[in-house]
Amino acid sequence: MAEDHTGSPGVASFQVEDPQQADVRLLIEELDAEMAALSVCGDCDLTSAEDLSADYVQFLVARYHSHPIACGALVVKDIDWAEVKRMYVRPVVRRKGLSRAILDHLLDMAKRRGLRKVRLETHAEQTAAVALYRSAGFEPCDPYEDHQSTAGPNAVFMELQL
Repeated sequence: MAEDHTGSPGVASFQVEDPQQADVRLLIEELDAEMAALSVCGDCDLTSAEDLSADYVQFLVARYHSHPIACGALVVKDIDWAEVKRMYVRPVVRRKGLSRAILDHLLDMAKRRGLRKVRLETHAEQTAAVALYRSAGFEPCDPYEDHQSTAGPNAVFMELQL
């Protein structure tokens, strides 16, 4: 199931992996804890490791010396679009280009699948994430699918036409 991706910053390696692996689950648990700490995310619906294991999800993991340090998921929603979910970089390795590398790999995967757009939801308090997505060409959009009824006041929805 591993899909190797080259062109990574430093010596990090990128592979599509099973999110239910013990060390990868720790990344997801750290992300959950960080999201729970955000005041705007009291009722966030966070995708579980089990749901991220579905066949329509590609869960990308960045590793440094075999240790998982960052992740992100591409969830195919329909024949022509997908959603970016569960982007996370461990605090100790932030500001080294890993978020951009994960996002670029996910967008490349979407293009290879022939998808026409990628959407995501983030929060206004996550200013670094919003800046990252804007710098990659994402633009604001309306809430979509199941987010329409659950969007909080600080939710930020964005999409990128591929």
